[in-house]
Amino acid sequence: MNFSLLTIFISFLLSLGLTGLVLRALVARSVMDIPNERSSHKIPVPRGGGWALLGVIIPALIGAAFFIDGDYRHAGLIAAVLLLAAISWMDDKRPVPPAVRLSLHIFAACLGSFSFAPDAFLFGGVLPFWLDRTVMILGWAWFINLYNFMDGIDGITGVETISIATGLCLVMTAAGIENPTVDFLTLVLTGGCLGFLAYNWHPARLFMGDVGSVPLGYMTGFCLLSLATNGYLAAAIILPLYYLADSGITIARRLLRGEKIWQAHRQHFYQKAAAKAGHAKTSLTIMLANIGLIGAAVASVVYPLGASVAAAAIVTALLVKMRRMSA
Repeated sequence: MNFSLLTIFISFLLSLGLTGLVLRALVARSVMDIPNERSSHKIPVPRGGGWALLGVIIPALIGAAFFIDGDYRHAGLIAAVLLLAAISWMDDKRPVPPAVRLSLHIFAACLGSFSFAPDAFLFGGVLPFWLDRTVMILGWAWFINLYNFMDGIDGITGVETISIATGLCLVMTAAGIENPTVDFLTLVLTGGCLGFLAYNWHPARLFMGDVGSVPLGYMTGFCLLSLATNGYLAAAIILPLYYLADSGITIARRLLRGEKIWQAHRQHFYQKAAAKAGHAKTSLTIMLANIGLIGAAVASVVYPLGASVAAAAIVTALLVKMRRMSA
């Protein structure tokens, strides 16, 4: 068994064991997600399972940053993950004002931006440094929130994270990029989410909550930004393209209707599809489309324009499929 498979396997076992322990602790403390008219579930389910994932991922991030990579610029990244976990756990138990959440998400992105070298540009040096970094920070904060918005049915965040992490590994291999921290983190994300899915697949026995989805969005965003600053922006957009499209279209529609976009709702394409076709079928449909996006991302290393067109076609077909599933 090579190092990559061993890392995924160990992360899977650790996540599986920790998720069981966290589930029992949440049940004992009655930390439950009580369904309401906007929920996609009908019975109370323990919420906060993200602690199990963080119990695997944070030590891995620390180990990768300080012992494998040896880059102490990642200290801000680690501090940001801990900050996001704390505020998100508070939000899971009692709603935190949206302005406070967003401010802390932007601050976390600022801290994480110091992990990137001064000559690492998101847009290849086309923009001045200050503007490139501003776009990076604001885009990162936005990605954190959309990751949280999209965590609305059983299995979806685990499927999406595994897809993005696997795609990152393949693209970095195809492009010959060496980044020990990102390499190791993608393997741990894959194994960790596989272990969590054993409890979160439909019918879910446990929800990850904001304490899971927000830090996962942050770390996944970091990995994608690392790919983009290495000159592969197209691949970094293609891999999460379904999430970008579903969240972007839904938010735009809600803004046009004058709705408060930070409030919970059931208007995403995946939510409507799951209401009719079921959680498992919807998550599997997303997984199949993501396999196509992974292929397009790898192809974008050589053919960025053609691969981007193919990725757009895949996501368009997925959204149309979901509309039909919800009819």
